[in-house]
Amino acid sequence: MKTTELRENIIQKVLQSDDDQLLDYLNQLLSEGSENDIYKLSEFEKAIITESQVEYQSGKVIVNEEIISRNDKWLNG
Repeated sequence: MKTTELRENIIQKVLQSDDDQLLDYLNQLLSEGSENDIYKLSEFEKAIITESQVEYQSGKVIVNEEIISRNDKWLNG
C-alpha cells in the first residue's frame, strides 16, 4: 500500500471512529514529536546507565530465569 493510500485509509478510519480513548491515544502518538527529536538523558539516567555497564562488565548479572524464579517465590509466598 502506498503512503497516500495508507494515509487516506487511516484518515477514513479516524473520521468514522467514536472511540474517545482510541482518538486520544492517536492524538498523543502523533503529537509526540518528529523522528528528528533527540531525547537527552538526565545526569541521573547517565549515572544509572554507567553503573549498570560497570556491573555487567564485572559479571554482576542475574539470568532472566533466576529473576522469574525469585519473583514467583515472592508472589506465591
